[in-house]
Amino acid sequence: MSAQLRSRQIHLDFHTSEHCMAVGSKFNADRFADTLKAANVNSINIFAKCHHGYSYFPTKIGKPHPHLMLDLLGMQIEALHRRDILCPIYYSILWDELAGQEHPDWVIVNKDGTVASRAPLSNEWGWTTLDVSSGYRDYVFGQVGEILDNYPVDGFWFDICFPKPNYSTWGKAQMVKAGVDVEDEQAVWEFARKKQTDFFDVMTKFIHNRCPNATVFYNGTIDRDVRRVQPYMTHLEVESLPTTGQWGYLHYPISARQARNYGKDFVGMNGRFHTSWGDFGGLKTHDQLEYECATIVAAGGKICVGDQLHPSGELDAAVYRLIGQTFARFEALEPWLTDVQPRTEIAILATGEAETRNPGIAAHSPDTEGAAQVFLELAYQFDVIDEQADFSRYPALVVPDGTRVDATLKSSLERYLADGGRLILSGTAALNADASFALDAIPVEYLQLAPTKPSYARPDSAMLSLALNAGVMTELSDDYDYAFYGQSHMVKAKAGATAYGSLSRALFNRTWKHFMGHLHAPVGESLDTPVAVRNSNVLYLAVPFFSGYRHHDYWAYRTIMQTLLLDFLPPQILKPNAPGWVEFSVLQQNGNTQPAREIVHVIGYHPRRTMHPIAHVDQSGEINNLSFTLRTDKCPNRVYLAPEGVPVDFSYQDGCVEIRLLPVRTHAVVVVE
Repeated sequence: MSAQLRSRQIHLDFHTSEHCMAVGSKFNADRFADTLKAANVNSINIFAKCHHGYSYFPTKIGKPHPHLMLDLLGMQIEALHRRDILCPIYYSILWDELAGQEHPDWVIVNKDGTVASRAPLSNEWGWTTLDVSSGYRDYVFGQVGEILDNYPVDGFWFDICFPKPNYSTWGKAQMVKAGVDVEDEQAVWEFARKKQTDFFDVMTKFIHNRCPNATVFYNGTIDRDVRRVQPYMTHLEVESLPTTGQWGYLHYPISARQARNYGKDFVGMNGRFHTSWGDFGGLKTHDQLEYECATIVAAGGKICVGDQLHPSGELDAAVYRLIGQTFARFEALEPWLTDVQPRTEIAILATGEAETRNPGIAAHSPDTEGAAQVFLELAYQFDVIDEQADFSRYPALVVPDGTRVDATLKSSLERYLADGGRLILSGTAALNADASFALDAIPVEYLQLAPTKPSYARPDSAMLSLALNAGVMTELSDDYDYAFYGQSHMVKAKAGATAYGSLSRALFNRTWKHFMGHLHAPVGESLDTPVAVRNSNVLYLAVPFFSGYRHHDYWAYRTIMQTLLLDFLPPQILKPNAPGWVEFSVLQQNGNTQPAREIVHVIGYHPRRTMHPIAHVDQSGEINNLSFTLRTDKCPNRVYLAPEGVPVDFSYQDGCVEIRLLPVRTHAVVVVE
């Protein structure tokens, strides 16, 4: 059977403890597959080996689960293939409790000397982590070979594939032999990354030599370094369960806008759980699952919903009623979801200092994440790109605070500017060690850090006029000093540049020696330095509003950025008449397999108040009086809602189509054809 990437997937976990009895005792292959077929599922990741280390097929290399008495993997494959449901095979790589117990020499040791596992008497979340360049490598390849020999394979879904240094006695000896300075943390990480890609390279070739059409994906790799590993995968997948603190509702929109730029199909994975993986008894509402799936397709991805099978082997009927209801709508929408490309007007460079080193969880810089949040709320159409991407595709490019500009990047940015591109920079982006900027086009001279945190940004009348002239209502005042809680910068505008706003210090920094009130001191004297400065093609932010918005969610930062962008950027592709919690994404089909048309996804985010730190969107309501203007070269023949085909009112003037929407609940797909 030739495998391909399909659009309505399930990821079926089966991490099953040895303390579970009668594993698979209620499994019925036909009932299993019929349940999935009735739920409009066309692909499902099924399990060969789980984090506990047990296998779910007859294996001579590993160990089947001690209480499993059937070939669960083989019976699933046979029943699913009879119903034309694809079933890539799940295999846990770095995490394997059983192999770690039986082969302690395969287990990774952290830099502090602790074993990469849970504490000995802990029941907290965590797994024993193994080194794929140890003897464990032969174990893994042996089992994958068994599967390829014995089953018709659609693909492999390898989990827990991030790079991790190994400071065990054996691991250190391996590094020394390779000429790596074990005391150089950066060199150790580079060695771990090379071991990772060496493993990927050999494994992918091993699979494709035997099964050329198999899909291959390595999970734990979708971060800002994804270009390094994507050649070894047939497609990309963004695991992002938003109801967990690990991800949240902004993780997928950011990661997807990077994953979609490598010329490969990509999948967005959420979960049916109320919280996270393994949440038996946790279930989303239809509104909640539809919202999450809508964000996936709005970025151009295919849908995968995470589930976990009960140890008995029986699927939960309620789960698949929910999924079936949701998938039915997205199946009807498929003509407008296939072969789509995003329309974009701005890119965010995935550089700058990340807050954490957390493999597989994006870990973009605060400036990158804050810019993405601002653009989502203002309906700017954007991508997140790396330094090797083609900058010329984008009219404007954000270079995040902290970006170090080496000779290669400098050349790319100078060429981009010479060709008419526009840069948005903040703080220390492109700043050399001697406090000069790497790019002559930056319209300021750097002076020093602002002396206090917070500092205070005051808009000026010119900024307010920008909004007024664009017909944008603003609550900004030119007689108020807005606190910037992070670190601002003092700069001097170059001759001919346009400066906006003014920066002031606080009366003093809060310390144990002198403090005031509950928080910080009020505004003090002016620093006689601007908030932002621009010339024809560079906008520099002395106050890093993007990272500030990421950390503090202060509406004033978003509004100041909106005002400055009105003046600096070309007219938006899509200009919304809607609150920021209604998201707009513009995709297009080029007329090859579908008619040439533009598809606008309108998604209503409906959080409710809660004592819990994670917002829940388990209820939606009707949103009225929404409209937007879309820039397009031709007057549309028609505008309608998909899949229903309901006509939508519109008018066309001066290269823009104005569209007035019917009431929207969670998700509307507006087709401009």
